[in-house]
Amino acid sequence: MTTEFDLLKVVTSRLDEAGIDYMLTGSIAMSLYSAPRMTRDIDMVLHISSELVDKLVRIFKEDFYIDEHAVREAIARHDMFNIIHTESAVKFDFIVRKDEDYRLREFSRRQRIEMGDVPVTVVAAEDLILSKLVWAKDSEPEFQMRYVEQILKAHEKLDYDYLHEWAKRLEVDGLLRKAQQNA
Repeated sequence: MTTEFDLLKVVTSRLDEAGIDYMLTGSIAMSLYSAPRMTRDIDMVLHISSELVDKLVRIFKEDFYIDEHAVREAIARHDMFNIIHTESAVKFDFIVRKDEDYRLREFSRRQRIEMGDVPVTVVAAEDLILSKLVWAKDSEPEFQMRYVEQILKAHEKLDYDYLHEWAKRLEVDGLLRKAQQNA
């Protein structure tokens, strides 16, 4: 049986070999920074251009469902597409990195870590907090705020200057203060 962890190793090694920069985010990153969380998919931000679509399709088409048209559309819109492992039905959501100031900074701060024996690139804890706060501003505030509070509790050595600077720029500084009070 192929596990999500096995597939994560396959996907990240293929992206690394193809020279496609990525960053784990979502529930997998959340599990690294605080309490493990059940997930239905694995979220990754990709820095990808239309010139790399053929390469991306080629490295996954043998054992994953991947729709080339959906990939091209997602790149054009800076949106999301997915690949699905055909044997296990594990889904990877690939989010095309946006070229906004914050998203560029977030991507530049990603960190290379070892997950078991798998080297992966993951969003920094501060940026996961900021992304959750942005989501809380737009939808599911209690759900997202709970995760922010868990990360704040689990990490004593966060870069609070960075957090507060970007929270203000992203207009979520009130939510960050609230989360800090509850953590």
